Amino acid sequence: MKKLPLPTTDDSQKTTENSNNDLLGETSYPYLKNELQNILNGYLNYHTNSGNAFNVAPVNISDVLADGLKKNYKSPPKDLKFIEDLRKSSPIVCPMCGSLGTGTLDHLFPKEDYPEFAVYSKNLVPACDCNVKRRTNFKDGNKRVLHPYYDNVLNQRLISCEISQDPTFPMAKIKIKFVVPNHPEIESIKFHAEKVILPSGLIGWLEGQWDSLVKDPSLSIHTLPDEHLASLADFERCLDSALSKYDRKFETPNNWYSIFFHGLVNSHGVAQFLYAKHNLIYP
Repeated sequence: MKKLPLPTTDDSQKTTENSNNDLLGETSYPYLKNELQNILNGYLNYHTNSGNAFNVAPVNISDVLADGLKKNYKSPPKDLKFIEDLRKSSPIVCPMCGSLGTGTLDHLFPKEDYPEFAVYSKNLVPACDCNVKRRTNFKDGNKRVLHPYYDNVLNQRLISCEISQDPTFPMAKIKIKFVVPNHPEIESIKFHAEKVILPSGLIGWLEGQWDSLVKDPSLSIHTLPDEHLASLADFERCLDSALSKYDRKFETPNNWYSIFFHGLVNSHGVAQFLYAKHNLIYP
């Protein structure tokens, strides 16, 4: 997960230009022109309410316009070329789930249910395939998916992991952990984790990272020197340094590497085990 700056696209201008494009007779013309003010009012309401799923009002548009806007998204006319730029706007980390890489656009308000926002820039978030795995999960009761363009909470560290020893350690059980359990937005944070992050395969990825780490910690913890460390405190400083570097590299503390390293730092007994393993390799 990652907080993003708002897109700079002037949606009112672009949509107005698009509404006058008579070459779109097989998609949105003249329907967008006839219902333009309704759409623009919907955009204003979306932005005024900061993309909050509980507060943004749906826009009543005709079925033919709904179908046309979805087609315009699939095959953007010249006035909507910004869509491709948005797709590439977060190249190394997914703002929705925190995995590495993007390549798609997520309609935060799903376009099947909210076609009025199908080509609205502030509803289009660069994402990985969590876009597909989320499906139309969006809100439920007092819980909602977090919005990378509007939710400043995404600048905070929200997600960590807990690595628990079992009798066959270094085999371990890994689960996600919420850094601030009493956070004012905790229900939505949990909902976002359940509907977006976990379906993306975070737990399997963390387990793979752990399996590699326990074989030779210095190959995964790049801040470790290839030499014996005098104390556990020295090892912990290397872990802290690696965590800080991942936070900065991916510009969010909620990328998957930071989630993993935060768990290493804060899971009971893990640093001690890895420190001992490192010094076995470098006696």
